[in-house]
Amino acid sequence: MQKVSQMKRLAMATSVVAALASSAVALAGGTLPGKYATTIKSPAQFKGTWVLNLAKGGTYTVNNGQFVIRGRYATAGSRITFGHETGDGACAKSGTYTWRRNGKTLRFRGVSESPACSGRSGILAHTFTQQP
Repeated sequence: MQKVSQMKRLAMATSVVAALASSAVALAGGTLPGKYATTIKSPAQFKGTWVLNLAKGGTYTVNNGQFVIRGRYATAGSRITFGHETGDGACAKSGTYTWRRNGKTLRFRGVSESPACSGRSGILAHTFTQQP
């Protein structure tokens, strides 16, 4: 009888931990979708205002006054992977970054990125601010 009681307590504790972990991931993922902008002054090839729009459904666009890139993203905790891109400047390979949001400020840090995707890594190296 005591073993059954211990197993029930272990199962309950495991359920609580799993629920807390999944809600933390959901909260982290839920804070990311939105429209963000950054203004880049140098290097010259990235000069201008760039807008990153992360839709709730896992799609994104990046533009600098004209359509540039459309793709899909996936999050796992504080990691985001960008990929399946189309458009001028699109990268054929996926890139993974960590993200951190503090108020309206969003920053990315590269985890794994192809050297051929220097455009994506160059834009994401800057600090973004959430737009209304």
